[in-house]
Amino acid sequence: MRTTTLAAVASGALRWLAGPADALERPSPAEPRAQDLALLREVRARADRVLVSNVPGPVVNDELVLVGLSGSGSPERVLIEQRLSLTGTGDYNVRERGPARASEALGDEPPPVTKFGAVVWQGFSPGARELAARLTLDPAIEAARLPLEVTVSGTPLSPGGLVPAAGQVVLRLTNRTAQPTTLPTAADADATAVAQALDVARAAAQAPAGPRLPAAGSGLPTDVPTTGDGQVAAQSSVPLRVTGTVRLVDGATGTVGGPATTAVPGGAEVAGTLAPGTTAEFVVDVTTAGRLDLDLTVIPALDPRSLVPPEGAATWAAWAAAGPDQAARRAALDLLVATAAIGARATSSSPYLGADLPGTGTTRFLYSFAALERAPAVAAALEPRPLPIALAGMALLALGGGAVRLWQRS
Repeated sequence: MRTTTLAAVASGALRWLAGPADALERPSPAEPRAQDLALLREVRARADRVLVSNVPGPVVNDELVLVGLSGSGSPERVLIEQRLSLTGTGDYNVRERGPARASEALGDEPPPVTKFGAVVWQGFSPGARELAARLTLDPAIEAARLPLEVTVSGTPLSPGGLVPAAGQVVLRLTNRTAQPTTLPTAADADATAVAQALDVARAAAQAPAGPRLPAAGSGLPTDVPTTGDGQVAAQSSVPLRVTGTVRLVDGATGTVGGPATTAVPGGAEVAGTLAPGTTAEFVVDVTTAGRLDLDLTVIPALDPRSLVPPEGAATWAAWAAAGPDQAARRAALDLLVATAAIGARATSSSPYLGADLPGTGTTRFLYSFAALERAPAVAAALEPRPLPIALAGMALLALGGGAVRLWQRS
């Protein structure tokens, strides 16, 4: 048994608040031999498209992606509030994937440059530096990149989520992270090495608001000892943890129903994990007009239930110490490959701007209906008043004469 490299692939579809990944058909391995499979093809290909950044030390990169929806659910505004905590002394040059239309500083430091759509932070860190900005993105471009799609049907909503009359509104949330890929498999694997990685992944899955998902080379190992090789076509995808509320406000009354919901005054709280390629549907029965308020936070996630050790073991390390047979070791390896694949696929949207920075951070997506633009105040109509107008005219004539005299003297 020799050290071999894992490949970045994805798990099968997980059901909305349901069970483990689907079984994958694997070819029978040929003569046992060491695998040599490319790890994280997706991440490496993506890294080639991102300009290199230079920073003096690790960076904490926290992003809040604000998605403002139209009445039909399509992205109407996409903003990012980004906060970078730099450490180390020296020059920094952070290059991120755009395009961004504009930037606005959120702190004392200047915002990044967005010329030609690129997002570039430049400057000097005296040992630590806090950078923060709000970036305006193009909603038409981001519509194809956002991990969650929202559609609204039934009673048409006006801008801002306004409900013009009684009726039924149907909200559909779809996980759009799935894409074709290739899964590797092996005849056998070292139980201890696999268990160590799975315990790391399980700890990350149990931290719902924690840092970005672990991936090979970033929390998970880049290789484990295995024998035998094989591949199978599959889907690369990321579960999405969805939390928040769907409520009727501003005079609207009615009920909200759907999966993973808890009734609250005026609507429902949502807390569930949306599987790749699946849709969760929420039905809003409106009895009086008003406004539908959508406040959903979406985070790429691992499902902790899929990472529970078998046979009642408290940890994967304890499972490995019990001496599992070859079939169990192979199943654990398949789970590790699937977990590494989720982390690899998650990097396409977390970090959202795509900087190749050392360190960690978080990415949260906040979905809501775009706020209505306030109409400019209309000035009161002016009525002509003869006497003031006459006096003003005489003053202008006097001023004009003085101006001529000054011009002549010069």
